[in-house]
Amino acid sequence: MGPLWLLALIPFIAGLVLATSQVLQLVTETLRRSTGTVVDATVTGHVASNEASYAVLHPVVSWTAPDGTAHEQALPDEVGAHALQEGARVRVRFDPAHPGLAALDTDGRYRSCVAWLWAGTVLWAGTLAVVVGRMAYVLNESNGYARLW
Repeated sequence: MGPLWLLALIPFIAGLVLATSQVLQLVTETLRRSTGTVVDATVTGHVASNEASYAVLHPVVSWTAPDGTAHEQALPDEVGAHALQEGARVRVRFDPAHPGLAALDTDGRYRSCVAWLWAGTVLWAGTLAVVVGRMAYVLNESNGYARLW
């Protein structure tokens, strides 16, 4: 097999990396959804960014934890910064030990993980199927003796 077949490693490895990262994120999201505390919160009308590296704005939400401490922070989610109106009531899911990891209680992140997991799986499995099919064709045509092509 020629050196160009090494190019097939690029989508194969990219698909494996994408699928693996999404599985880890899916497990994390499932644990957060099953063990987190849900409280009602109010959208403040402000927008802010939790990321230091790039400016992506998220709605700022305020809530009071069951222990009485008040929290106000930007919550990243699939929802745009201005999609929620000021004063709107939303549900927030968070771990009381780590309130900085709070997120809106929507299934958008879960659905996004599943979609990207499928994309990664299709990428690596499709690449593998093409390479195995091509190898089978070459071996069949050359009576078991593959040539460089």
